[in-house]
Amino acid sequence: MSEHPHIVVVGAGIVGASIAWHLAAVEKANVTIVASLAGIGGTTTPNSWRQLTTEVPGLSDLIRWTGAIQWNGSVDEQTAFIEEHTSWGYSLGKMTNDEISELEPSLTDTADALPASGWAVRVPDEGSVEPALAARLFVEEAQKKGAKLVTGSVSKLLATDGKVTGLVLEDGTQIDANHVVVAAGLRSVPLCASVGVTLPAYPRPGLLAHTKPISKRLLNGIVLSAGPHLRQTTEGRIVIGADFAGGTVGSSTPDEQNQAALALVDKAKVLFRVEDAALLELDFYTVGERPQPKDGLPLVGASVVPGLAVAVMHSGVTLAAVVGELLAKAVVTNEAIDPILEAYSVNRVN
Repeated sequence: MSEHPHIVVVGAGIVGASIAWHLAAVEKANVTIVASLAGIGGTTTPNSWRQLTTEVPGLSDLIRWTGAIQWNGSVDEQTAFIEEHTSWGYSLGKMTNDEISELEPSLTDTADALPASGWAVRVPDEGSVEPALAARLFVEEAQKKGAKLVTGSVSKLLATDGKVTGLVLEDGTQIDANHVVVAAGLRSVPLCASVGVTLPAYPRPGLLAHTKPISKRLLNGIVLSAGPHLRQTTEGRIVIGADFAGGTVGSSTPDEQNQAALALVDKAKVLFRVEDAALLELDFYTVGERPQPKDGLPLVGASVVPGLAVAVMHSGVTLAAVVGELLAKAVVTNEAIDPILEAYSVNRVN
């Protein structure tokens, strides 16, 4: 490999954008980012994200370390969650309903809103990031470091004698590369298949309803209830998430999606006190198909076949920082991937 190899990153969502920034920051590679026509942003560990806020100007404004409360599982599941994560070194514990009301005073204390068990899991170290804005910031900062941005859809990868050597865009443009990094969500599956690599990932439809900005701080942290999942953004919107129950994204109509978003806002209102629930008004919604690996674990490899790296996972928001750092390092140095990521090798399922 040349001293300054040409590395092409396919995908400019939070994972691809993080990888691209880390590659550009190494200063030993010529980086090209291929973003879809939909634009940049797409539809890990706390230490990794905290470190990045010292290296990427403006990133700290997009991250809130608020902690989380969750009661989105059975008592047995919640108990097992605490035991598993504390064994990994996380600081978790139980919160009573009274403690939940004290921490989140905008939530109603009615029996049908708070945990039926009388307690929830408190995750004090949890945080949230604005993924689309963070992805754009990563790409902008990568460009400042010399990365090139190309907009277009990739039709296939190119390979010669078993080595990936570049790609072709839908308009016929060919881009040659020493290494291609595919981090394009579900689009990664057919792209890798074009060079004989099977990625066992399937679509998991998800719905996000975004309220109009609210000047009042309704949520101090992230809330994963038995129904909707909620957080308040840095600009004051309440983002309400749930699996999309309207069938596959491609077969649902805009009206069905809008009705599902409105219903999701109504479900969220049940969790708030009457005066605060009245502030929740749907502004827009997004429905997307999240990439869900078959066994639930990330699919990551720096050299799945010669010249091809892959990063497909859910949740990319959680893992983008650490995957970007470790995968970029392995691709540029052509060394073995960090042991932290070995368990998630794509080759484990091929």
